Amino acid sequence: MRIAYISYEYPPDSSYGGIATYVAQAARMMARRGHDVEVFASSPLRHGRFKDEGILEHWIMEGDRQDFGIVAGHIFASRHAEEPFDVLEGPEYYADARKAIELVPMIPLVVKMHTPTLMIATLSSPTGTMSRFNSIGKSIYFNLRCMAASLIKRRNLQPFYFVAPDLHYARNCDNMEAAHARTADIVAPPCKDLCHYAENVWNIPVAAIRLAPHPFTPAKDYLDLKARADGLTVGFVGRLEKRKGIEILTKAIPMVLQAVPDARFRFVGSSKIHQESGIPYHEWIQRQLPSHTGSLEFPGKHPLGEMAEAYNALDICVFPSLWENFPNVCLESMSAGRAVIASSAGGMAEMLDHGRVGRLVAPGDPVSLAREIVSLLNSPAERIRLGELARQRVLEAYNEDVIGGMMEVIFREAISRKTLEKTEAYP
Repeated sequence: MRIAYISYEYPPDSSYGGIATYVAQAARMMARRGHDVEVFASSPLRHGRFKDEGILEHWIMEGDRQDFGIVAGHIFASRHAEEPFDVLEGPEYYADARKAIELVPMIPLVVKMHTPTLMIATLSSPTGTMSRFNSIGKSIYFNLRCMAASLIKRRNLQPFYFVAPDLHYARNCDNMEAAHARTADIVAPPCKDLCHYAENVWNIPVAAIRLAPHPFTPAKDYLDLKARADGLTVGFVGRLEKRKGIEILTKAIPMVLQAVPDARFRFVGSSKIHQESGIPYHEWIQRQLPSHTGSLEFPGKHPLGEMAEAYNALDICVFPSLWENFPNVCLESMSAGRAVIASSAGGMAEMLDHGRVGRLVAPGDPVSLAREIVSLLNSPAERIRLGELARQRVLEAYNEDVIGGMMEVIFREAISRKTLEKTEAYP
């Protein structure tokens, strides 16, 4: 197949988050499986066509995320006129492929879900500003204390709204993203929670939704790492921000240190601004824990090539997110053979095989989080056992044969659906 990906994020020029990591892994996976792959992505550095690892990359010098989709759509349409593609994939986030599908309406489209803008705004809202959420005609509530413990719950209550500083912007994005997803032949969320979101909030027909976990090919450096029986370092990897559960971990730390005084906490990632105090999260954490600063380390964000070294310094990895889709850092930690404690909200529960290869805690529960951390700190044999099981889980469940074959089925189904649509339109 000739496969096109349109994505504002793509490494190395626009490696802004998980979408970039996913598209890079997916595009290279499909190219290695013998498909002709091209990527249309944003770059602050260059504009034009470049070949890399068998993939033709179309770098577009457009930094505005809203405008990128429009510019990319025109470039995609021109390229499609030169050498037609069989299928197009783009993210739901900012609907990057929306102009492309407008200009080339008969191209089979797969919309890959990550995390809708309105969900991000909701999960990131400061305490006290998030009270209501409109699900547009559905009686669906977010659990406000746990905020997405199961993500979507059907309730026999009246629809309501949340108030946040970027409410109107997030709503406008959500309308755009939902409308774009409804034009797709297949919507492909990576976890079951997002499948429910697509069905219940965006009104996507169940028949058009296909669960599609992200592929992950661990670097050899990760697989070579060995667990230590005498280690007491707890690691948080990722951006320091509210929706990643950093405030929950901060509340758990004193309880852990009371039980295990020699434990250390290492935060690997860049700090976002704590909205209420206006200071970076690493400073906010230290202010919350003035008597424990000697047990805290903030090395900051590591380059991709140094992440194996970063994981080598950790004994337990914790991801207490309010909700997550299918975070790459969890797969990295698992492939590094580290014991993982993660939130049960979202895709990490599926990654950890619902607790078989790691520990799960409810989001927003620092007491349970502290209890699980202490349990593993005091049980090196269990840490090592879980780390080995987690690594095996990554190798078996998310390898290129499994996920690559799954994506080929999804792409071919999208092509078949579009072919049928053409036949019905022009009998």
